[in-house]
Amino acid sequence: MTINFLNIFQVIVAVALIGFILIQRGPGATAGSAFGGGASGTVFGAKGSGSFLTKATAILATAFFIITMLIAIDARDTYSATDEAAEQDLGVFGTLDEVTQEPAINPVNEAPSTEAVLDAIDAADETAAEVLDDVQQAATDVQEEAAQVIDSNTENTENTASEEDSDGGNK
Repeated sequence: MTINFLNIFQVIVAVALIGFILIQRGPGATAGSAFGGGASGTVFGAKGSGSFLTKATAILATAFFIITMLIAIDARDTYSATDEAAEQDLGVFGTLDEVTQEPAINPVNEAPSTEAVLDAIDAADETAAEVLDDVQQAATDVQEEAAQVIDSNTENTENTASEEDSDGGNK
């Protein structure tokens, strides 16, 4: 419950902080120009916007950091590890205690027979040979189709050239 309230309040403070930073006077500009020329004296007081915006920004920034720290403290208390999990260090330089663990992969006591391995190799060879034949046939088909397209384009070009010659080149 507290984290939700603090998160909402932090978002409101962050949006206000962004707004105050954006309307502050930059080098060569006045903050009053954002409200219409010369209005800084009437909106922020006689001293102009500088002191008001500066103080408001400092207060909002301080509130933002305090809220962030409160959220971190509350989250640590709410989501912290307890018992053995808190003692276990899994950092970059952390080490596990001398605990023996079972291997993730248990070796099989029986190795496959030599005949089974040779059969698997033969099946893989047969499959590879079939795939090679299919690829070679596909390549031959593509070459034949490409030759037909080239022949038809050559005939079309020759026909067009002979028609232009018969017209005498006049159009």
